[in-house]
Amino acid sequence: LAVERISRDPSLDLGHRLDYVILQEECETPRALVRFVDFGKLSSAFIGPLNPGFCEVAAHLGANWNKAIFSWMCLNYKLDSTIRHHAFARTLPSPTQILLTIMKYFKWAHVGIIASSEDIWMYTAKELATALRNHGLPVVIVTSVHKGEKGIEDTWNKIKKVNNIKIILLCMHSVLIGGQEQADLLTKALEMGLADGRYVFIPYDTLLYSLPYQNNSFSVFDNDSKLREAYDAVLTITLESGERTFYDAFREAKESGEIIRDLEATQVSPLFGTIYDAIYFMAMAMDSARRKGVRASGANIAEHTKNFSFPGFSHQVETDNHGKGLNNYVILDTDGHGNQLVSTHLLDMSSGSVLSLGQAIHFPNEIPPKPDSSCWFDPDVLCTEG
Repeated sequence: LAVERISRDPSLDLGHRLDYVILQEECETPRALVRFVDFGKLSSAFIGPLNPGFCEVAAHLGANWNKAIFSWMCLNYKLDSTIRHHAFARTLPSPTQILLTIMKYFKWAHVGIIASSEDIWMYTAKELATALRNHGLPVVIVTSVHKGEKGIEDTWNKIKKVNNIKIILLCMHSVLIGGQEQADLLTKALEMGLADGRYVFIPYDTLLYSLPYQNNSFSVFDNDSKLREAYDAVLTITLESGERTFYDAFREAKESGEIIRDLEATQVSPLFGTIYDAIYFMAMAMDSARRKGVRASGANIAEHTKNFSFPGFSHQVETDNHGKGLNNYVILDTDGHGNQLVSTHLLDMSSGSVLSLGQAIHFPNEIPPKPDSSCWFDPDVLCTEG
């Protein structure tokens, strides 16, 4: 869809006909890296990788091949150095930066991370822990979920033994788009008395797309009172929708005949929109480099991602004069009873500030986790005695 629209877009002058090939990325990280090396001859630029475990190596290879890499999934903070990684560009704001901004606002510093046992999520958890620790924050436990009810119980027992955790980041598919593992994990937390407000659970993957929440009911809660109650302890952070949600944009593309697959919008992951935006993002960079009379090399394309503004799949995509994404995010909350999510705070990425939207967060037992000392968020102060 993105490639077809780019070819018809009169505002873009790429000097090339854009085509794509889907490169099947192996699930296991070492094998995925080996496959990536093979892809070097197949493409002029890359959208990906999906696995954060080999982002840095992929960025080095991209620079060596002189082919740009556009990624929304990479966490490694070292990749933001344009001197060392001149052929790498982010198509979304760094997930670490979003989490840091929110943690600082609520003064929740102590973090636990639970990952699905799949390779891609375990590497996501490791990279996320490294990135947060690099900012001086105490990531006190990183663990993965073992299969079955006993495995989930063991995971929570490990978490219980660690003092002072305020936020638990869940690196797995969100229950809101069909993630059964997260549903089982949250339900077990409720049964073990851990969804009582002592922790705030934050799903990681909703940071990577625009979850359609306005005027949308989540049927996953309809016949599951335990999950509804457990989700009261969850804060969902996602890209703010524009005038239309992802579902609206998908339905429009279907009605216009651009999408011919017989799929309902609700059957499609909103990650579709993120990938679409990444491809358009790359086309905008190619257009910008061409207008400035620059050869379309990897480094040149990655360099020309500054001061963008273009209509993405369901919202406006913008970058600042350093090429950093300015997409806004929202914090969504439930009250433990209904099947809808309401926005409570807006995260303004241009100023890095969190703004209340006038709707208070509903915490279980109406008590949020105790704030940590503000010294954790001051890079010039060393935290002592807790």
